Amino acid sequence: MKSRIAIALVLVGSLNATFGTILQPLDYSKDNLDARLIVQDRAFMKSMRSEYDNLLYRICLFKLDGVTSSFGQKLAKPPDDCVLPLFAENGSARSGYTFSPDKRHTDFNAIGNLGYVEIFYNSDGESIGDAAIYFRADEQFTPLQSTNDYDKRVKWEITKFKAVKKWLDEHLPKVKDLGTVEVTNTPPEIFSAGCNRVNLGGGKICVIQIQPVTRTITQLTEILKYDPQSLTNDNFYVNLYLSPTNSNGHLTDIASHRSHNSVIFAVDGQFYGLTLKHKKY
Repeated sequence: MKSRIAIALVLVGSLNATFGTILQPLDYSKDNLDARLIVQDRAFMKSMRSEYDNLLYRICLFKLDGVTSSFGQKLAKPPDDCVLPLFAENGSARSGYTFSPDKRHTDFNAIGNLGYVEIFYNSDGESIGDAAIYFRADEQFTPLQSTNDYDKRVKWEITKFKAVKKWLDEHLPKVKDLGTVEVTNTPPEIFSAGCNRVNLGGGKICVIQIQPVTRTITQLTEILKYDPQSLTNDNFYVNLYLSPTNSNGHLTDIASHRSHNSVIFAVDGQFYGLTLKHKKY
């Protein structure tokens, strides 16, 4: 497996230089990168990525012990038969916030005999910052060396992904669907009466805070240059908190997402999912 170089980009000015985002390439070495980038822009690839991302959200809710319970012990070394799906992101992005001591590490776990999950643990050594799912190469695998290999490769990936999803659905905690929740923009104060709330039962309430993404002129210029399509999206931050307050008198931060209408989160080992219908005013 190719060695990786982690690139830290400081996105927010701070006295603590450990705030930022770590960007790291994934192992797509079995494919030609130019060919990958061309086919990834196709509508079918984007629809597959949505399903793939939903699985990653569920995995990232785990802590280290939950990973072991569902996937077994980590592999002794990175496998050499990993195939990164064509519809997967080509790199990982996760928080650069650092605890002391820094226990950040990366593990591989097997998905049965079907593939692997690469897990990037945060600085606390327990929570997960990001993950990637790989298929296991076999005799039918076709590397993508040009777009001419696309049809054969996609046929292989569809079969593999179906089997991987089935395995994960059988081994990951079930997600309790809370349905569609209509939400409106809320002020920064999470105790505000204007915040959206969902009853989880047992006296637990999920407090949903929605805040529009605000950008400086410099940021807008960069987006127009590199990703103009994103300006057409409904851009907002979603923060989830658990009520009532904890022993410190604060709401517990349980999830944070950006511009995702489908949100998955965990409370006391139970996984929940909800769809946000954003009503702006």
